[in-house]
Amino acid sequence: MKKFLTSILLLLFMLPSFAFAVEFDLNKLRPVIISQDVVQVDKSIIFDASPSFLVDNDDRVTYKWDFGDNSPVLFGEEVVHTYQTPGNYPVTLTIIQGREEESIMKDVYAYTKLVLMLTDVTEKQENIANLKSEAEEEGTYVYLIESYDSTTAFMSEESLSKKLADQVSILNSANVIVSWTARGSGINALTRLVQQTPKEEEAQIRDYISGKSIVVISDESLNTLGRIMQGNFNIIQPKQIIITRQYELKNLITSENVDEFLADLEASVSDFNLINEETGRVGIWNSISYLVNFMITKGIPSNTIVLLLMLPVIATIIAFLKQVIGITTFGLYTPSIITLSFLALGLKFGLVILVIIIVTGAILRKALDRFRLLHIPRIAIVLTISTLIILLMLAFGTYLGLSQIATIAVFPMLIMTTLAEKFVSALGGKGFYAALLLMLETTAVSLICYWVVEWQYLQNLILGHPEIILLLLLVNYALGRWTGLRLMEYVRFREVMKHAEE
Repeated sequence: MKKFLTSILLLLFMLPSFAFAVEFDLNKLRPVIISQDVVQVDKSIIFDASPSFLVDNDDRVTYKWDFGDNSPVLFGEEVVHTYQTPGNYPVTLTIIQGREEESIMKDVYAYTKLVLMLTDVTEKQENIANLKSEAEEEGTYVYLIESYDSTTAFMSEESLSKKLADQVSILNSANVIVSWTARGSGINALTRLVQQTPKEEEAQIRDYISGKSIVVISDESLNTLGRIMQGNFNIIQPKQIIITRQYELKNLITSENVDEFLADLEASVSDFNLINEETGRVGIWNSISYLVNFMITKGIPSNTIVLLLMLPVIATIIAFLKQVIGITTFGLYTPSIITLSFLALGLKFGLVILVIIIVTGAILRKALDRFRLLHIPRIAIVLTISTLIILLMLAFGTYLGLSQIATIAVFPMLIMTTLAEKFVSALGGKGFYAALLLMLETTAVSLICYWVVEWQYLQNLILGHPEIILLLLLVNYALGRWTGLRLMEYVRFREVMKHAEE
């Protein structure tokens, strides 16, 4: 047995050495090519073979380069080449040392036009992949920065903004910038990049974007989006922002430049909107719109402004459901906060947090009954433990690579923990079933509000025409004058009303 164990141990020690010897054979050449994967036509590209592994002897080393475009073969450890026509080229490096000879191949794409695309439209991944392939056949390279895994506009904007900051040099190379996102996350990410760049680097970023056009792809009302994105234009300061439809992307790819693309749009019956220095003039009828654009210009994210503008809409919906329908909730504030949290967190994640708060509150109240604690310290304990559970959820989300949730959604989650106080108080005063029913009705109202204000058309309409919220004052005034029975009361008192009629 001792000999057997000794043999096993020796084998375990020898395996790494054997694997190392197999992987790093000192008597074998290993060519390595260091270069850009994409390069503009008529611009020089450096090919470097210095990281290649050579045999340890005194034999002469020859580096031979074939660039795949029928150009003359070049020799040298580091060479420079220029492609004259667009296309995908297989670059082959052959290293000859004595009698040893090894080759390696790498694909390099030469383009005439570079399109930077920001996207988060998960359902259009296949369309975008096909567009990318078709563009390469036309000599155009589509450089993709995506955020397909994001569940809300806030998370998408955060993800795209970070990726842009890490690859900011691509802005300088791009001929045109395309934003194809579900909720304006792409244009907002560009805005955040300009706003959050340190002062010493801001001039460089603006120089990258200045003179370039931004094409925004959307299915929403282009006039409304134009009013919304005027503030973004004032911050980013590109040449122009062109808002148009998905089907115009192929025309953008095949056009020689953006000016030709815009001329084609103007000459055809295509649906588009143009934002430049001439648009966005202020009048009395759009003074609140100007205020919104001013806030965006000063650095307030448009998604935050959307939440603020949606709050009066949410409050009006809740007032209608309580006053006319007769649904019971934890007041007006609680369902409003739940709805805003759903908008920030996403419906699935928001519901998970809500369930955790309800279950935690119910279990802890039952567990703390035996200690005969006063109400306020009891609530403090419930809030503390709810916070710890959410902290564990954030840690688990970070472990799964969802760290953007922690940076965006931490405050909505902490606000939602305060619902534990409402629920635990209701448990003590109304009993479990009554408190649970009240919580369910509150959640139902929050879901109704969420589905209404999540409607993209409504968000764009309110953000583009914020003056509409003034009309909500008249709606709430009418609700305040309501003196009739609620619809639920007709159901509850149907027997009484039946006998009264008799």
